[in-house]
Amino acid sequence: MLTSTYGQNEEVKDLIQQQRYPDAIEVLETLVGKTNDLELRSQYYNQLGELYYNYTQQYPKALNVYKAILEMESDGLPTAEILLAYIKLGDVYSRMGKYDFAISSFRTLIDMAPSTQFVHQLGQQRIRDIRMALKDLMLQREILRTYKGTPIHVVALFQIAELYRTQSQLNQPEKAIETYQELLEKHPNDKLAAEAQWRIAHIRHTTLHQFSQAISEYEKVAKKYPTSNFAAEGLFHIGNLHKEAKRFEQALTVYSSIVDEYPNFWNMHAVFYSLGICFEEIQEYSKALSSYKIFQHVYLPTLDPMYLGQVAMYDKTVSEVDELLRQKINTLTELIPSQKYDRLVKYVDEGRYDQALPLIRDLIVNEPGSQYARQAASLLRSYEHLATIQKLKEHITGSNLNISEKNRTQLQIATIFERELLDYSKALDWYSKVIEYDPKSTYAAEAHYRIGIIYSDILEKPNTALQTFNTVIEQHKNTLQAMMSTYQVGEIYRRLQRYEEALRAYQTTIGYPERELYLPGGYNDSFADRAQFRIGRVHYEDQRYADARYAFEGFIKNRPNSPRFAAAHIYLGVMCQESNDIEKAITYYREAEKVLVDNQVQIQMVLDEAGTFGLHSSQQITQFLQDRIQRLTSD
Repeated sequence: MLTSTYGQNEEVKDLIQQQRYPDAIEVLETLVGKTNDLELRSQYYNQLGELYYNYTQQYPKALNVYKAILEMESDGLPTAEILLAYIKLGDVYSRMGKYDFAISSFRTLIDMAPSTQFVHQLGQQRIRDIRMALKDLMLQREILRTYKGTPIHVVALFQIAELYRTQSQLNQPEKAIETYQELLEKHPNDKLAAEAQWRIAHIRHTTLHQFSQAISEYEKVAKKYPTSNFAAEGLFHIGNLHKEAKRFEQALTVYSSIVDEYPNFWNMHAVFYSLGICFEEIQEYSKALSSYKIFQHVYLPTLDPMYLGQVAMYDKTVSEVDELLRQKINTLTELIPSQKYDRLVKYVDEGRYDQALPLIRDLIVNEPGSQYARQAASLLRSYEHLATIQKLKEHITGSNLNISEKNRTQLQIATIFERELLDYSKALDWYSKVIEYDPKSTYAAEAHYRIGIIYSDILEKPNTALQTFNTVIEQHKNTLQAMMSTYQVGEIYRRLQRYEEALRAYQTTIGYPERELYLPGGYNDSFADRAQFRIGRVHYEDQRYADARYAFEGFIKNRPNSPRFAAAHIYLGVMCQESNDIEKAITYYREAEKVLVDNQVQIQMVLDEAGTFGLHSSQQITQFLQDRIQRLTSD
């Protein structure tokens, strides 16, 4: 910032922070023209001079500004102001390479100030430094001529750049950059090359305030000389520049790269503290907390107080910094749960479920017992499905999927909406997209089938369901979906008590090639198995018991590995008991009882298929069979 001893006008200060230097100059020129107060005008002139000198490198204009201050001496401007102007005037002349004029300015300063004053001694020191630097410059140039093409030549070139760089010596940063650049062009692999590149970046950063160019030059250090000591240093300054410009995400990327690539960086304590600041600014409070704790517990206990300046706390003790961190950590700890949940809600509102998921899991793990953790836990599974849908949509829009892959992806989205999220409206929309995209494909057949299931089982619209299933049967012949649709047609007719039509549908289903599902215990399930069992149920529900008995007897004879084997025996037992065929009834009940022992597959099928007998649990099944057997044997 400005090195003037005066405070800055707030508007000017803001403009400089925004790097709007021409606007800051315009404001100061307006203020100079408006004020009649000598000291206030001197203050504005000093700030103008600093802008021209340090920020825009308009040295002739800076010179004119400081001369204008000197002209105010006759108007009664205090001597201290005049002395300061001579110091600045000497600096500007040095920057312009006019060392005789610079020495003259510092000599006037010496003549005006008593020998006991600091400025008198400062003037003497500046004159000595300039003369010594000019003498050393001549010496180094002679070395260049004498030792051309040797390592000493490189050292001399670097030393010349250093003389130009140092403000108390030759104070020509632009000339320093030119010289460092010459070194890099002629000796890119020399030991001093990395430092020369870093010096260029640092001059543009801290002396010339050319921040974007400084970042570019620092990046060259890290890319061209990644194993040098200056690489991490350059990255650290890049991070700081991004942080000061409030580009916190970019700063975080750079600071994190230092942690990953340069773990022994001498200024690592400042890296973690800076990470904490940036994470806090973007409201990543958990990560900020972690970074601050690392700084507090890993580095602060053994940190030399002199290094606190690296985190802008040079005026504090280690214990004071520790207390400030404790307060900050306590505040963040209280904010984190609600902040996480607020961010979670924001991500959900924006449809960014993939980013919401880590927050949900984090709340559950790290904030247990809180209301936010409970709410997050209730959302977890549904948002996992929504995140999956989000990714699938991205595949559709962002990938070069062929027709088949795209339709398969759309079908998967629809299936998740239907089976996992129970959002049947969206499921119907996505199934319809599958059909529209490629109406003749097996994916379209599956979409039609699932639409029929939704209308049949969920929305309870049997006529619409029948129409949909018949579409599959007619348009997608010889497909698995046609077979399943035929079976579902039978199911709808059975529930509507249109038994003859149900029987025809079940018989047609049996005519398709079987696609068996292998279950634990050696059982084989299929739609044909279901359909043949349903034929017996239809006859039973229609009170055609002879036909039902015939169907079930054929079922247990032809399908001994059916998971409905026990259920068929229960139906036969009930019908034999009702027809007073006691011995057979007992036989069927006992066979069912034997098959059902520790057999979850058969038990589940009894619950699914024999609910008409009031059987809704395994205990009820056991009790039902025992009661029947006992009653029949006691009679």
